Amino acid sequence: MKNLSEVTQKMIFVIAALAGLICLGGLVFFRSIEAFYFANGVVLGAALNVLKVIMLEGMVRKLGASAESYRVHKVYLQIALRFILTAGVLLIGVFVPFVNLVGVVAGIFTLPISGFAMKFFPDAQ
Repeated sequence: MKNLSEVTQKMIFVIAALAGLICLGGLVFFRSIEAFYFANGVVLGAALNVLKVIMLEGMVRKLGASAESYRVHKVYLQIALRFILTAGVLLIGVFVPFVNLVGVVAGIFTLPISGFAMKFFPDAQ
């Protein structure tokens, strides 16, 4: 994580903290083996979000370094890849019996919540 920017590191930390809180909430709510399945889904969704944040930072770095060589279709291709990854993780949540779909969706929602929470870190601009 040395080559990641400070903002990316903070977003990854917030995503992990939110995923942990959601897992604890699932443990309190389910109180059975279903809590483990819910936690599997949350971890899967949060891992997807960490991957998407790292991919986004790489794209921004390449755009900032040389905008001429990094074509627009490559940006669209990476955006499509992020959507395909999200669809794949959601399909895993649907078809794999030990992964809860609600947990996957909750894990995926950690990204927009962490983006909103970044405004509370004034030094991360």
